[in-house]
Amino acid sequence: MEEKSKDFFWTSYVDLMTALFAVVLVLFVLSYYNLNKKKQELENLVRIKEQEAAILNKVKANFKLFESEPNIFYFDTKYNRIQLSFEIKFRKGLAYYTLTSNDIEGDFKGTKKKLDELGSKLKSIINEFQSQKKHDTLMKDISYLMVISGSASKFPTDSPNENYILSYKRALSLHEYWKKNLGLDFDAPKYHDIIELQISGVGFGGVGRFNSPYNSTKISEEEKNQRFIIHIAPKIGK
Repeated sequence: MEEKSKDFFWTSYVDLMTALFAVVLVLFVLSYYNLNKKKQELENLVRIKEQEAAILNKVKANFKLFESEPNIFYFDTKYNRIQLSFEIKFRKGLAYYTLTSNDIEGDFKGTKKKLDELGSKLKSIINEFQSQKKHDTLMKDISYLMVISGSASKFPTDSPNENYILSYKRALSLHEYWKKNLGLDFDAPKYHDIIELQISGVGFGGVGRFNSPYNSTKISEEEKNQRFIIHIAPKIGK
């Protein structure tokens, strides 16, 4: 009887250890699987972040193209945007928004020359973007939003609604000027894979204005708001 009890004990002990071994083995396999899964997820995340960083660096490098023309562009560190380094001096009034000698004060030929240089340089830069999109995998999912924005001065008798329309017409006149004088249309189908063009008017609004209280001695400062601002912002994604 005692011998049978011993045999039963050892049989039960062996079964128990076998069961424990099986449980430990299953837990080990599950832990190993989960560890590898987590490792793969982290490696995929690292690859995605590295690709995103590479794309961001590519976008930053492309904006260096604007710095090569300091007589046309300059980087505004306060508002983190690229601006024109020359002024357009429109005559005051809602009737003056086209880029003709009747609407522009001062050196019209010099202004026209700068606008031609601006259009040609923008075309060169956008052509470079387009070439990169064809040959550089980092540019595959990158395009750009280009906004030609007109602005207006603000004097006591001015109407906000009328100046929104004026500033829009001012931006539109630049687009039409380039089409007529340079044969350059950034809204043409050949640019649609790289550029989305928008034309807008901000009227009295917008950031980075030459703000000053109305004062006869500071009229020239407020008149500087009669200008164009061209925004080029990257659009990243499929």
